[in-house]
Amino acid sequence: MNFLNAILLAGAAAFLIPLIIHLLNKRRVQTVRWGAMHLLHQALQQRKRNIKVEQLLLLLTRIAIPILLALCLARPVLSFLRQFPGLNKTSLVVVLDNSFSMRAPSDQGTLSDKMRSELRQILEKLPNGSDVSVVLAGNPPRLLLDAPTVALEAITKKLETEPCLAGPFALNDALQLANAELKRMSGASREVLLLSDFQQSDWKNIADGGSVAALDTILKSEPKPLLTFYRGAGELEENLALASVEPSAFVIAREQSIALRVRILNHGKRAYQDIAVHLEADGARLRTTRVSVAPNAETLLTLNQAFDTAGDHAITVRVEGDAFPEDNAYSLVIPVREQVNCLLVKGGSDLGPLSGATDFLEISLAPHQSASTSLKDVIRTSTTDYRQIREKFLDGVEVVMLANVERLNGRQLPDLEEFVKRGGGLIVFVGPDCNSTWYEKEFFRDGKSLFPCFFKGFGHVETGQTPARILNQRHTHPATTYFNDARGLKLQDAAFQHWAKFEKIEGETRSILNLDRGDSLMVEKPFGKGRVIAVATTANAQWNNLPLQPVFVPLMQRIVTYLATQSAAPQSQSCGSMLRASLAKDQGKEAFVLTDPLNETHELKPITDKEGNVYVDYAITQNPGLYELRASTAAKTSAPKRFAFNLNPSESDLTLLSTGKVHDMATRLSASFAENNDDYTRLDRSRRHGTEVWQLLLFALIAFLFLEVFLQQRISRA
Repeated sequence: MNFLNAILLAGAAAFLIPLIIHLLNKRRVQTVRWGAMHLLHQALQQRKRNIKVEQLLLLLTRIAIPILLALCLARPVLSFLRQFPGLNKTSLVVVLDNSFSMRAPSDQGTLSDKMRSELRQILEKLPNGSDVSVVLAGNPPRLLLDAPTVALEAITKKLETEPCLAGPFALNDALQLANAELKRMSGASREVLLLSDFQQSDWKNIADGGSVAALDTILKSEPKPLLTFYRGAGELEENLALASVEPSAFVIAREQSIALRVRILNHGKRAYQDIAVHLEADGARLRTTRVSVAPNAETLLTLNQAFDTAGDHAITVRVEGDAFPEDNAYSLVIPVREQVNCLLVKGGSDLGPLSGATDFLEISLAPHQSASTSLKDVIRTSTTDYRQIREKFLDGVEVVMLANVERLNGRQLPDLEEFVKRGGGLIVFVGPDCNSTWYEKEFFRDGKSLFPCFFKGFGHVETGQTPARILNQRHTHPATTYFNDARGLKLQDAAFQHWAKFEKIEGETRSILNLDRGDSLMVEKPFGKGRVIAVATTANAQWNNLPLQPVFVPLMQRIVTYLATQSAAPQSQSCGSMLRASLAKDQGKEAFVLTDPLNETHELKPITDKEGNVYVDYAITQNPGLYELRASTAAKTSAPKRFAFNLNPSESDLTLLSTGKVHDMATRLSASFAENNDDYTRLDRSRRHGTEVWQLLLFALIAFLFLEVFLQQRISRA
């Protein structure tokens, strides 16, 4: 047993007071003999024995009262188990929030600096021999060190160089790592300490009552670990952020203009007036635009840029004007190509102008060529009838589009499968001439062939009924995200009278667009290194009016360029994701140098997989900005491969859960709560070193007081 206020145990000496009084009163007793005493002798002897017992109980009660009072004030803690060898060590797993929001200012620098300083104090107070593991919980979660360690100074040293630039706090995944670490640790006493700013965007679902599967697993493990929520709060509430830069195309031609839709968010109550928005290309600032952003609002603006040379060009948009500049830039890599070759394979028969299966596709994919203007299209189309396909029809082609094709014959299907496996793209529009039996048995073939799903029957609307429309929802597919905020380009304006019903959309197959009647309009499936997209309606105006809408041109161009570039590096990736650069097979023995946004260089060695593909990987991409890859032997003037990594925009909203909500959430999840080092120290006294029992002693003290009164009255009546 330990005492938190051991000096107050001296008050227990007060038990001597009733003892001394009792002894003094006993010396004053005088025996008086009288004549009839012998008649009561036997009865008095019995009564005398009873009185002595009651007086002894009264004495013991009075002695116990000051002792109990002193024990209550000294706050005893039961810790007898800690006296056994090996049981005084602790196994501690720290789940540390290293997301971008932890860079918010606090009274000790950034909030991250403050939390890491307090963690250092916690580690210093651990018993000797305790082992610790740190899980960095920003998405994607990872371990600070490869294994738990008793060398606690190694943890604090490593934390000094660890940036807070990860994605949103991933609680479930982080706790899964924590649970795995607990199983590797040796201490009988175990604890999971969760340090976070409890940003509202990260924790709202859990605070509103959502469950955490990994937490349930931890709390059911034996021995059950302690769980503590440690909340840190920054001082900055206002923040201006550049949330996204959405390009109008995945690839453009030389001298072709690309539209960049810039989205600026104001997370705060302050209005920003006339702020500067800079456009940079390949490291050079081109021009500046000024905009204003209202409180708790967003501003959209469009910037245009063209390039006169082919290759991968870097674009960065920057915003000035607030105290938290880390999220005020957004970078993209824009591939500039001579052309993208697309083969259109048409079925059915032409009945007149714009009635053919591919007529609208030819116009939408190459509008400048169709209008005979001097402007250049990046997509170059060629058209053939499916009955006239010859050998080597796929040579030099990057994307194939089938429109109302009845069926493929001979070697056409195997050749097309091989084309997609190698990385080609395929788009299939259904139509009235499609042979549904062939599509089911050969083109789908229980998911083993190219068609993404099961083709079963048709849906339609009767004359006079409201046509079906594309479901109004937030688009997440790369080819359709541009239409989330596209003013004047609404997918919902298109009306559909007839469509194919797609079923068995499972596995890696996913819907891209859906109709408001519950059917999928567009689905995608990976096949080898390539991808296949199936559209449940015609590419002309026979079953719908989508080809007549302004949105049809950018939609078709984005789908084709998406398929043509899906095997290349994305235009933008999230910080923390893997950088992978594909190389030519003859580059497998070369050395490469990667330059990160901090202008630091890293040597990379190519990897060759079992299929002979050559690539380099780089995982430490927490810093936002542009990464450039060159061969070590290449001149600095040669064009590098560029990669852009950006912060998750949800981390820019610095609104935090209130203390009360975090406390309530901790209580619901069977966790303790601390808001500073003093709070945690108070918790630590009772949890790690034992359990305080002064409350029980207080009840015992009250009981002894009542017993003292009772015995006193009983003896007085005697």
